[in-house]
Amino acid sequence: MKLTNKDMDAIGKVLLVIFCFLMLMFSIESNAQSFSVNKVDKTYIINFIDEFDDTYYINGDKVLVRSNLTLSEKEYKQLIKDIKKTLKFNEYEIDRDNYAVIKFGWVNDSVWVYKNERAFSAVKSDIEYLNSKL
Repeated sequence: MKLTNKDMDAIGKVLLVIFCFLMLMFSIESNAQSFSVNKVDKTYIINFIDEFDDTYYINGDKVLVRSNLTLSEKEYKQLIKDIKKTLKFNEYEIDRDNYAVIKFGWVNDSVWVYKNERAFSAVKSDIEYLNSKL
């Protein structure tokens, strides 16, 4: 069977579409939950990846800057309330002694929890996770 130029063009277009699709799939970065909570006695330690840190790479590997937020049980419960409250507004900010919760107008579904110039984001579905650690 001999392939004509028309057949070669069709094969080339199909291969180009497949190549573009694969490039798109490998270039998408997942924004999964960037924090975890550990309870030690009556203290809650939130270990998080700083989402506002500039992205840089060493030897081709992305460098993740991590930080911790340590809260008493009372402060932890207040954080959950602050996140719920802040999510209801278009723009809002709550400042506490150990952290700040901020919602920017250019983001619809996330709030940021700041501590010492480091931050992680939280969405409505994260409230269930936070409550599960109580």
